[in-house]
Amino acid sequence: MKKLLALISVLGILSSCGGSLQSSSGAPDKINYQTTDRSYLVFDPFSGKSNQPLGIPFPNDILWSQGSRAPSYVSFDTSSITDPAKKVLFEAINKLQIQGLSPNTPIFIPLSSETPIDLNTLNNRYLLVDLTVLGELQQNPSLAGSLVQSDRLYVRQEGRYLKFYPVKPLEAGHKYLFILLDGIKDIQGKTVLSPQIYNEIEGKTPLSDEKLEALRQSYQYLYDNIFPAVSNLINVELNRNTVLESFTFTTANKTLSVSDISVMNKFLSGEINELKITGLPYSSIEKDYRTFDSEDVNKSPLYGVLKIVLSNNQLLAQLRNYNLFPAFDITKLGELFEKVQQNEQFDIKDYVKFIPVFFGNRDSYNGTVYIFQHGLGSSKERAENLLTDINLPVVAIDLPFHGDYTKLTENSSFECGEGKCYLTGNVARNRLNVYQSVFNLRLLELLLRNGVYDIDGDGSSDKVSHVYFLGVSMGAITGSIYSHFGSPEKVVLNVGGGNYVSIIDAAENELIEGLLKSTGVEKNTNGYAVLLGVFQMILDPADPVYLGIDNGTNVILQNACCDTVVPFISNRALSERVGFSQFTRLSTDGDFQNPPSSPNWYIFGDSENWVHHGFLIHTNLESYPEVQGHTTLEYVERAEKAARRQIESFFNGGQ
Repeated sequence: MKKLLALISVLGILSSCGGSLQSSSGAPDKINYQTTDRSYLVFDPFSGKSNQPLGIPFPNDILWSQGSRAPSYVSFDTSSITDPAKKVLFEAINKLQIQGLSPNTPIFIPLSSETPIDLNTLNNRYLLVDLTVLGELQQNPSLAGSLVQSDRLYVRQEGRYLKFYPVKPLEAGHKYLFILLDGIKDIQGKTVLSPQIYNEIEGKTPLSDEKLEALRQSYQYLYDNIFPAVSNLINVELNRNTVLESFTFTTANKTLSVSDISVMNKFLSGEINELKITGLPYSSIEKDYRTFDSEDVNKSPLYGVLKIVLSNNQLLAQLRNYNLFPAFDITKLGELFEKVQQNEQFDIKDYVKFIPVFFGNRDSYNGTVYIFQHGLGSSKERAENLLTDINLPVVAIDLPFHGDYTKLTENSSFECGEGKCYLTGNVARNRLNVYQSVFNLRLLELLLRNGVYDIDGDGSSDKVSHVYFLGVSMGAITGSIYSHFGSPEKVVLNVGGGNYVSIIDAAENELIEGLLKSTGVEKNTNGYAVLLGVFQMILDPADPVYLGIDNGTNVILQNACCDTVVPFISNRALSERVGFSQFTRLSTDGDFQNPPSSPNWYIFGDSENWVHHGFLIHTNLESYPEVQGHTTLEYVERAEKAARRQIESFFNGGQ
């Protein structure tokens, strides 16, 4: 997962982000509270340079609207970008004409100090109100239950910031009002103060600074019109005495589609001279992957590939005899099918990479196998670690740019391994890599069910009756999406998650922190905050929070307590998608000796005994130095055995 941090180098171009307020020369002198022993919220609309610490709550409409209530679109100044791919990406975003960023963007609230806040005092003291729903209530009263969406957020403190992460996506294209109420305290029991500049903006006295006055007028509308309406509906008093701070933000209603990415690539190559971007509405977000895997079998590229394989006896023999998987490059499927339809001659190696398939526990085959998908930077051979404890035949292939899968076609001149090219600064390519991974798993399942492989090694093909799935880390992320579109009968997702930027922002592994520093983008700056929203928006169509399996009837989620790579916030986002709102903790000797194996969300370990991210595959603590002192090797070994025992019982139960 550490490769995600390389993406942070994408953004250093906030020169047009919130230009007028932030660059105003009329900013007042810095004001210090006399009560310096009290924490207060920070609201500094004049701190807007990319490398400056975030000075206002984010996301925030004033970044784009420049203090006006009139709608404004997200816009980036691309004149200083020298990298052609990055320049085209941000020009494409500008053409979307969106009023905000991803509905999964975390909310940052700047504080004056790192004094820990008593998070218990935040209970019932923050509100997330959907203003779009508010405007529609009169016409559609049934929407009342969606007015307040505070329960979609998970809060934590990091230094001088309170951070609220969506564990369930906010509504796309909606305007939101976020409110902090008075009464929040630090761990010393001292009440947190409101920002002094904000006190002036919420006041009724006109301000001399033109930009601040425009902002003040927009806040008058909030206090005089919106707050009374919301107060009446939710029975919470909202006024200048009870509100500590408030702001509005808008979520994007669309992102870039696969077709847009194709247009961008053609524009970069000079094949076309105009960048025409149509966008992908969030309401149709699932259709993007369906470009490659249509529900209509007769029109599905996936089933078109399957037909090519099953109708070619020579190819079938090659796959079976040499244990190979045909990884068709999804970006070249259109070209391939055109040649097939026109009965043209072509070299199959221009469209496919034949990669080895790992088979394990072949002797125990009785009609059932499970597919194993490894994590980032690993390989299919990790399945070997599980053979003794999970006595079931296993089939595994590499993720793209991992193991033996170092290029996308046999004839490709570009080669890259060890996962170095799976998640990079090319965010659009990252999305295609996830799609490619899901497509490969879908095809592998179909090949297994159609009897392409000799599972038990007796020399004859075996048509598999039951397919299960086990994914670890990145393999759990891609596997959750595969499980939604495919048909595995039982699914285990180990240390997976959803909402990609929550992994970037909340992970504590020292390798990730080191990579963040090496990018040159400082954490919790204006540039960093906007980067998260942009990054998530591009990857939303490949995020499990939208595409992951949404029925937990036959799913087990396994997470590690205090995971420093894929944190609890991300675990929670995936669990919400699957349908598990509560987890069961497994931490005692009794839990480990006889772990339950029914579908559910399980967390291994507790705050006194951490379990590291890679515990299912190995117990090496050296890769996770931040865990040391919080656990022991012996404890992690017992957790590992318990997790494997749970999987075997789940897979073998009811057969």
